[in-house]
Amino acid sequence: MSESTTGPAQATPVLDVSRAIDTGKWTKHQSLVVALAALVVVLDGFDNQLLGFSIPQISKEFGTDRGAFSWILAAGYVGVAIGTAVGGLLGDRIGRKYALVAAVVLFGTTTLAVAAAPDMLVLGILRALAGVGLGMVFPAVASIVAEYVPLAKRSLSVALTIVCVPVGGLVGGLIAAEILPALGWRALFAIGGAAPLVLAVVIFFALRESLLFLVSRGRNSDLELVRAGLVRLGHRVDPGATLIARENRDVERGSFRELLGPIYRRDSIALWAAFFFSLMGVFAFYSWGPSLFVDSGFDLAFASRSISVYNLGGITLALLAAWAMTRYGSRVTLIAMALGAGITGAWMFVVQPSPGGSTAVLIVQLVLHGGFFAGLQTVLYSLAAQVYPSNIRATGVGACGSVGRAGAIFASFAGATLLAAGGGVFYLMLAIAGAMVALALLAVKRHTPAMRSVRASAGEAKTPVSQ
Repeated sequence: MSESTTGPAQATPVLDVSRAIDTGKWTKHQSLVVALAALVVVLDGFDNQLLGFSIPQISKEFGTDRGAFSWILAAGYVGVAIGTAVGGLLGDRIGRKYALVAAVVLFGTTTLAVAAAPDMLVLGILRALAGVGLGMVFPAVASIVAEYVPLAKRSLSVALTIVCVPVGGLVGGLIAAEILPALGWRALFAIGGAAPLVLAVVIFFALRESLLFLVSRGRNSDLELVRAGLVRLGHRVDPGATLIARENRDVERGSFRELLGPIYRRDSIALWAAFFFSLMGVFAFYSWGPSLFVDSGFDLAFASRSISVYNLGGITLALLAAWAMTRYGSRVTLIAMALGAGITGAWMFVVQPSPGGSTAVLIVQLVLHGGFFAGLQTVLYSLAAQVYPSNIRATGVGACGSVGRAGAIFASFAGATLLAAGGGVFYLMLAIAGAMVALALLAVKRHTPAMRSVRASAGEAKTPVSQ
């Protein structure tokens, strides 16, 4: 099938690269892109958890109490927030591939350097810099996966990639359990830093730049790479075809101003609100849920396992939600997820977990609330990656993630106040956060449609396109 089309008044055929990728088939190259992106996110999740695993040994070696780590944890969160915004801008300026390589090298190098940290000050500075690199990962990963994968599998592919964050935490826990008793915390950070540097080399040589980014840059050498890339993805391309990305018309590449311009202002503000309240709810539970359970009378072992149960729900429902987005569209799916998060938060407010209550009910509450809230956060990246055109996709995803991290920072500090007011207030906050996400998602205009709607209009792929 020819991918190029010629209009009645056109002297040369015109190929819309974004349309070709949307309607194309799955190939081995796309499997490679998703696999490499997923590996990066696994290591991101692993490195995110390293300090938490190591605090007991570090505090003993440096002679500090655990409270002294609060500013280091906060510095890491701030670094991630900054890195997410910076990574988005870099992804749209220098390319997704090179932004991703820079991110992996940065968090790998600084994590490796932590293994030689002589004191708490150096440790804190290095973790803040590592946070910048960790934050830079998500805009690049979400953008390059979204821009290589056909529309029918896009939501699921992005979700499969982002959901590897808790997988990385799980892998990290298993590795830490073996390394910490035998070799100590410095060896754990050495492993956590060396692995990303090895992967950065693999990415540099094996991962090809996003075709849509190359089209938007418009260099002659880039366009030849795009033609070769389309052939590699199974398309036949007329050598004389003019290559365009119709979605990028009238959009300045890598411009933050475009996010708040007349075209994307409403969606940007709505997505920022959704990310803020979503990450606020998730990190409130991550940061303070175990402490709340201990205060309620549960033992420390159960309180620690509660996070694993919560994450299990998040992984499961994230994948189900990604499938549902393809079948039913993002509006119905994500609003249902947000309402589910709010309703389960309200359920925990009414039937508060306690050692004297039903264990089965509590597990169901944790699985469902974690599933709806943590799962929602994963698929929000899928939506953000598809709301914006490729010229500002990484910038848009980065801005969403950065605002979301502000919600996480807020939750980290506000959680103690909520706990002091009682568990009921904490659960009520989770319910309100879910409702706020639902309201924000109602305001988004550019939700992804159900695939049956896309297939119904598939004939448009064969109609002439004009510049």
